[in-house]
Amino acid sequence: MDIMEILADVMRNLVGEGDDLAWWQGAVRAAIIFVGTWAMLLLAGRRAFAQKTSFDLCIVLLLGAVLSRAVVGATSFAVAFAAALVLVLLHRAVSWLASRYPAFDRITGGHPLDLLHQGELDRKRVSRAMLTEEDLKANLRASLQTDSFDDLSRVVLERDGKVTFVRAHKGHAPAQGRSAPAPAQGAHAVSRGNGVQVRHRGTRR
Repeated sequence: MDIMEILADVMRNLVGEGDDLAWWQGAVRAAIIFVGTWAMLLLAGRRAFAQKTSFDLCIVLLLGAVLSRAVVGATSFAVAFAAALVLVLLHRAVSWLASRYPAFDRITGGHPLDLLHQGELDRKRVSRAMLTEEDLKANLRASLQTDSFDDLSRVVLERDGKVTFVRAHKGHAPAQGRSAPAPAQGAHAVSRGNGVQVRHRGTRR
């Protein structure tokens, strides 16, 4: 018996064969699949973790479905990891094409959808997005702590399914004969991620 046959016999005893597994063999399989899935996701790249589009979510779900079968013995390790590797390589190929060709990116990832038109909700687009006004208000309360659309300039359904609210910038006309006060030295505007700008004043020396 050569070394390869010995190793194969050890692996069969360690992880079992088929779906008739001891509890500890299932635990060993789960540990191996965990490490393998981690490696696959690292190979897929950070985009898969971010799940920017439905395609990114698809790769994560499929990896879970394919590799989970190896945990319970429904599929051999070789078949499960081979299928997972093909999925990851396909994901990287599509991501590469999308990063270089905007038209291909729009085909695979879609495009954001504006749900607000001239200060009013576009009912047709909201319906097409399979959302309701109450859904949007719930998101609005969570984002801006209000349920009024009056002060918004845009309501956007992003490509990843999230809803973004952008507040309108209200300009104040300076009084006649007086110039508008200049911003204090060290002040700068930063975005809070929801379209609202907040001024932070730098420390004075």
